[in-house]
Amino acid sequence: MQNLRQSSRKFHNMLITCGIKMTLPILKCLQSQSAANITYLNEQAFRVTVFLALGKEVFLQYEVDIDPSSLKAPIFEASDLILDNEGLVLRCGQDLADWLGLSTKEMQGQAFHLVLRNYQPDWEPLLSKGFHKSEEPIHLPLYENGLVSGTGINLRITPFDEISFISVVPGLSPHDELKKSFFGDIPLNTQVFGRMFLRLQAAEGRLADYMSNFPGIFFTQRPDLSFNYLSKGIKNLFPNDWEGFYKNSGLFLSFMFEQDREYFHQQLSDHQGHSETFTLNYRVKLPPGGQLVYLMDVRTPKITTNGKLLGYDGVFLDVTRQAIAEHRLSHAVWREGLSTLTNGLVHDFSNVMGGIYSLSELYHGMMESDDPMAKGMDQIKRSAMDAQKLVRRIIDLHRETSTYRSLHDLRFLLKDQVDLIKIIISRGARLEVENKGGPLPAFVEENGFRQTVLNLCINARDAIKRGGKVKVRLRRVRKGEPIMEGAFPTIQRAPRPGAEITITDDGAGIPENHKEKIFDPFFTTKDSESGSGFGLYNAKLYVEDHKGRLGFKSIPGKGTSFYIYLPLAEEDTASDSGLSKQRRKSSRRSTRGLLPRPSAKS
Repeated sequence: MQNLRQSSRKFHNMLITCGIKMTLPILKCLQSQSAANITYLNEQAFRVTVFLALGKEVFLQYEVDIDPSSLKAPIFEASDLILDNEGLVLRCGQDLADWLGLSTKEMQGQAFHLVLRNYQPDWEPLLSKGFHKSEEPIHLPLYENGLVSGTGINLRITPFDEISFISVVPGLSPHDELKKSFFGDIPLNTQVFGRMFLRLQAAEGRLADYMSNFPGIFFTQRPDLSFNYLSKGIKNLFPNDWEGFYKNSGLFLSFMFEQDREYFHQQLSDHQGHSETFTLNYRVKLPPGGQLVYLMDVRTPKITTNGKLLGYDGVFLDVTRQAIAEHRLSHAVWREGLSTLTNGLVHDFSNVMGGIYSLSELYHGMMESDDPMAKGMDQIKRSAMDAQKLVRRIIDLHRETSTYRSLHDLRFLLKDQVDLIKIIISRGARLEVENKGGPLPAFVEENGFRQTVLNLCINARDAIKRGGKVKVRLRRVRKGEPIMEGAFPTIQRAPRPGAEITITDDGAGIPENHKEKIFDPFFTTKDSESGSGFGLYNAKLYVEDHKGRLGFKSIPGKGTSFYIYLPLAEEDTASDSGLSKQRRKSSRRSTRGLLPRPSAKS
């Protein structure tokens, strides 16, 4: 027999700690008169037999088996305490003290990490002497029958000067520990399930937000390549066909670019039997216009222990813009090499034409005006000069577009391009140019302008049949004047004085289902060998970069008109730029591609 009258509160707290609830009458008797006998069941567990005196000769026997290794979750929601710089308790909440089986007075002055270690020796690796000086949260797991349960207490630490504030909050174990727990390991009480429900709600909310905002498409695919899950981003790519992906195993492959299907199957075959994540890159054609989109396919095979494939988990990422950047980089390298090669060729060609020009000029000067050969020699001289001009313009087109802008008269820039347009237009087609009126000064990047006009004229050439017509028109527009008459999608007005270039063909026109996509990168109606899908996309970037507008009007069966609106340089801007009248004339001459008279020497 051991008298527990002086330690009835401690015994009561110990019972609470072990999850034992006692009725109020028994507690009152326990506080008044009690005695107990302790019997050890094993190295840790023991049985306490309590004798309660209800009268002079009336006793109530109460037996409790206590296993300190089975620590129940605290019944409080939160409790606080304050530690000094040495980790000694300055103040402790009543709920926490009761749970530890001590009074608040007994807690004061004790090293808190030692109190917790004594309470549960398995916590020793988690509680260093100076744990209270770090803001890193600590989770102390509770145990059920000697095994880690899915619950515990969380220590949230806030150091401040020489003291530390600690909040003790019961809660679920961290995700990495909780996922290892069996459902039966989690205590069956409303508090634990309430916390689990709230955590599940928060996790599902975060996952839903992540999947909604993530710029990709999550998927789960069966071994036959049909899908059993696709996130909602698939509706943006295939708004009318996405439902068929769940049933038809070949539908997704049918949208894949023909030249990439063999690569796709080969990659799946190469990774057969392996569970490692792998990446594929291929192109798909979006309906209804067949726009090409580059997809990065990151997938992980789901394989059983005996090597059977159950399917794939993965994500589709639209990497079209990355492909554009890579295409531009490789194209820039090629153009740089081509420019170097062409410069060498044109140097040799210029030497040859320079000799022809010099000799023809020499002989032409020696001839009388009525000499029957004079007219032919003059034609040779002028043709040699035109050949040099033409080659120089071709060289300009192969240069990388510069970001430098200067003041140019758009009339002369367009006139220079007409010489090249005449070459690319077939002999059986007609070319009309309307380039009249006063000066049209604009700050533009010259090479980009030439390439933009040339790309639109190439598209017009490809659209017409033999005997068709291409018309190029340049006109001045006033502020507020309608521009791009009948253009898709709406008629616009000039925000400031500008110039409008119209390139019209009498071809077959643009189908209605293509109109919203023709400015997208990689979109082309030509075959893969002759069209890259970058001409209109680059033209759009150039015009928008110059604060202009690009639009088109198309009537199926009658033809298409493309409009380029570029703002003109304000009069005061042109004047303040420091360009004198003589310099502006020089600039105009340079845009016309006039070369100095070649020497007879190479």
